[in-house]
Amino acid sequence: MKHELKKIEHSAVEIKVTLTAEELSPIKSEVIKTLATKVEVPGFRKGHAPLNKVEAAFADAIKEEVVESVLKANFEKIVAEEKITPVSFIYDLVADMKDTLEMTFKVDVYPEITLGEYKGLEVEKESFEMTDDLLNKEIENMLNAKSKLEDAPEGHKAEMGNTVDLAFEGFVDGVPFEGGKADSHQLKLGSKMFIDNFEDQLVGYTVGQEGDVNVTFPAEYHAEALAGKPATFKVKINSIKTLAKPELTEEFAKEAGFESVEDLKAKKTAEIVAREEARVKNNFVGKLIQKVVADSKVEVPKSMVVREVENRMAEMNQQLAMQGMDLDQYLKMTGMTKEQAFNQIAPMAHNKVQVDLVLEAIAKAENLEVTAEELNTKVEEIAKMYGMTKEQLETELKKNSNLEEFNHSLKTEALAQKAVDVIVNNAK
Repeated sequence: MKHELKKIEHSAVEIKVTLTAEELSPIKSEVIKTLATKVEVPGFRKGHAPLNKVEAAFADAIKEEVVESVLKANFEKIVAEEKITPVSFIYDLVADMKDTLEMTFKVDVYPEITLGEYKGLEVEKESFEMTDDLLNKEIENMLNAKSKLEDAPEGHKAEMGNTVDLAFEGFVDGVPFEGGKADSHQLKLGSKMFIDNFEDQLVGYTVGQEGDVNVTFPAEYHAEALAGKPATFKVKINSIKTLAKPELTEEFAKEAGFESVEDLKAKKTAEIVAREEARVKNNFVGKLIQKVVADSKVEVPKSMVVREVENRMAEMNQQLAMQGMDLDQYLKMTGMTKEQAFNQIAPMAHNKVQVDLVLEAIAKAENLEVTAEELNTKVEEIAKMYGMTKEQLETELKKNSNLEEFNHSLKTEALAQKAVDVIVNNAK
């Protein structure tokens, strides 16, 4: 058997395998003999058909079995000889079998990476200064979170920020359209949940007031029959609610879990400082990493991007399940197809894979390692998060045959963090 390897784009290779008649014959004969014991050929008892009849009746199946047998026996040898690291299954397999066997297939391989400079880098680092405005905004958010909707006083005119309960019916060219009617719908004015300037026109309405709201549907509206068309909505205000916001008092502070207003301000200040300093640091680190990636040369295999997208979509599906929904329902609700969702996620996934590959290359260049002690500490930290001992966590992982994968993932993450530390500690 001989083979030829050709590098192609996206860090993939095309491999051509050729078997002579002498090499093919015994493999093919063995496949036919084995198949003959399992299949039925018209006119013969099962397992008693002549081999030439079996070969004629099951040519495609025989070729498939021969190809599988040849790959199983030789693929790892080819990988070792060519010193490649496959990161995908074989794809685009084409085989031609007559007296000889010729087949070509492709496989994605771990890419060659040329690192750019990753030490002594300069990027702009944002500065942060704590101010009274930031604290006041944080407290305002706390007060808003505890605000409650209350019926507006009699005669109150609707304002932006008020929540109105309204009945409406929409008409295009004087004809009501499907989905354009409701007897009771809550709408916060200013939320931009309704099209055009619908909400603006409700400002000044009082409870019980009726009127007409004139709008134009967007040119790219999801319902083609309505896209770009002017419409009139007959509306009636059923009720108006205003947001009653509490004041910052000692009582409010204690109900929120603080000793006093002074304690609330002190702890919120510390919380803001910690959060903003972490944000500044993360942005700084992110800029450094992206600079390294931009200066490096790495051709990302498509299969690695696909795997990352699929992982993200699986995580999204798990998060949606907690809300009683699945990915298909979410896509239907947002008007997206799976292909559109894939294409939306793909650029972020591509960048993530690039970053992972570059950090791995830095770890290798710097001879970085994760010790058994470091890995053990990581496992103990995660176990503690779940209220378990290290032994209990490992037992649970073993039950699902996930322990090896879990440890590999932890080690990879720890190694990547060490590579990040090298970049950051050597930045100017």
